[in-house]
Amino acid sequence: MNFTEKQRYILWDAAAIGLFGINGLFLIATFSRTKQVSQAYNNLYAMTFIIEAFVLLPLLYFLISVAKLQSPGWKGFLILSLSGSLAFSIPFYLLRSSRED
Repeated sequence: MNFTEKQRYILWDAAAIGLFGINGLFLIATFSRTKQVSQAYNNLYAMTFIIEAFVLLPLLYFLISVAKLQSPGWKGFLILSLSGSLAFSIPFYLLRSSRED
């Protein structure tokens, strides 16, 4: 997959927002607002989004393995997804798999 320079900037921006914005908010909430985090796990609407993300992950792993994308592969995408949000891992994975060696 080849991206234009503008598309690469958009993907880098999306990955940065996912890593620092969404993950940052999650980490702040996890350590400073533990009561609200536990309330989110008891909220049906919040659980719907959490479950959806965990249902989409195996689907994305499957698509990556079927498409035979090797760099970094579905295991690399798993690590990226669990260490960050999907808003980070998807654009970062696309950038990483399209880099020119």
